[in-house]
Amino acid sequence: MVHKDGKDLLQWNNQFRTKSEKFIDYTNKFYSTNKKLKLNPGGIYTGIWCRDASYILRDWFISGRVYEALKQLETIWSYQIGPESEEKVVYGRGSPEMDFRPVIASHKTIRKFDGALPTSIFKENNVVEVFGKNPDIDSTALMIYATSWILIELLEKKENAKGNSQSLLDLYEESSFIYLGNIKAIRKIKTSKLYPLTDKVIKLVIPRMEKATAYLARRDIDNDFLLEQEHNEDWMDSIMRIGKIVYSNACWILALRNFSKLLMLLDNVNHSSSRKSQKYIYDVAEKTLNNKIEKLADNTSRAVEQELWSEEDGSYIDIQQKEQHIGGPYRTLTQDVVLYLIALTEKEKEFGRRSQTKERRHSETLVKRNSGSTDNNYESSYDKALRTLSAIKSRTWKKNKWPLVTEVELQRTGPWVLKPYQYHNYTFWPWTTALEIIARSRFGQLNECNILFSSLASSEEPHIHTFYEWLNPMTDRGEGAYPFRTGISAVRLSIFDILKNTGSNNNNDK
Repeated sequence: MVHKDGKDLLQWNNQFRTKSEKFIDYTNKFYSTNKKLKLNPGGIYTGIWCRDASYILRDWFISGRVYEALKQLETIWSYQIGPESEEKVVYGRGSPEMDFRPVIASHKTIRKFDGALPTSIFKENNVVEVFGKNPDIDSTALMIYATSWILIELLEKKENAKGNSQSLLDLYEESSFIYLGNIKAIRKIKTSKLYPLTDKVIKLVIPRMEKATAYLARRDIDNDFLLEQEHNEDWMDSIMRIGKIVYSNACWILALRNFSKLLMLLDNVNHSSSRKSQKYIYDVAEKTLNNKIEKLADNTSRAVEQELWSEEDGSYIDIQQKEQHIGGPYRTLTQDVVLYLIALTEKEKEFGRRSQTKERRHSETLVKRNSGSTDNNYESSYDKALRTLSAIKSRTWKKNKWPLVTEVELQRTGPWVLKPYQYHNYTFWPWTTALEIIARSRFGQLNECNILFSSLASSEEPHIHTFYEWLNPMTDRGEGAYPFRTGISAVRLSIFDILKNTGSNNNNDK
């Protein structure tokens, strides 16, 4: 539903904001303390999972924990796999080709993985794990995305800062969202301490992200600009997806778009600053690299539109070889395709209050810009996005309230044999539902956003199952890790995205 006028949208914003404030306030107390933040996903997970960290660290950043986020980025990228790696690299536990048996990577295998980030990092044991036969596409791509996103936000705020005497909180004057409502709970970090760390992180991560981008580009085996993966090389590490996966390629596009923007921003800062101390030095031809990455993002987006759109299904859908896919029905719609719809609209930050006609025109422009479409087919790309959202609602929303991660019960899973309504088999996940909320909000479907958010929070406080990793939709019982920080952070990020893109922040919300 797209609201017909600004008055209706303003009313929706006010109602959403009221509920969101309670959610943020409650989760501030629930999943972290002021003394020490934990980056592991929570519950049984003791290590650092790179894909989960991409959500948690962005949440830390917009919650004012910038210094801590930068320190963790520094740590994670220091574990990038390569010939110089000192950690033991274990891989194969999720691969049917390897009989689901983990082995220690040889020097030859490590060279093959060169540039990738591991699935998980166990610092205490000096071990990193690659769950599948190859490193996950999303673990590496989402960390490129999150790292670029954080540095972009920080550098833009630094450029707007007037002097080194300002505190960290002063950098948020123009965007003091509800995350910063409890200012006393946020540690004040002087820019004299923050900016040297920022410079240190940039020098470390830029060449490493370039190396990671090169690794991911090699995952396009047949040179059609779509990355291919083996079984279980994404977040759904039990349904054995293989082939050209919409979700994984969406992660790739988000990585490319944001890394390109970061390089362009760094180039502009270096050329506009006359003071050597304000320039960022790193060993990479950033301008040439930026142009190459932006072109690759356009080509990948165009390939998704051409190859991963199914007119038969009325949605974007994975391409998997029938004879190789052993996890279930060949054509299975999964909720995580919504990440591609987010990638389509990633460039634009301000959506504002618009009439129905203006909002459609604006969304069409965003889709055209981000899909690499031409004037002849950009409107069909916008319509594809709407049809995909419609397909997800009709095929994955069950019991009139739960969006499930798969549209059907899976026939086979591995390495864990999953019954229906267990783990990735026909279950409700708060974190992917948060992604669906973002996607629907960017295409004006605020009524559906409200329905989805109501499954995560009442008018008074979050539902307790929001803090579980996943939910059995038949019993409404929370399962898996508790508290699951990835899900909590993803929901908080969806709130931030909606309030920011509708202009509903503390400064202009009347």
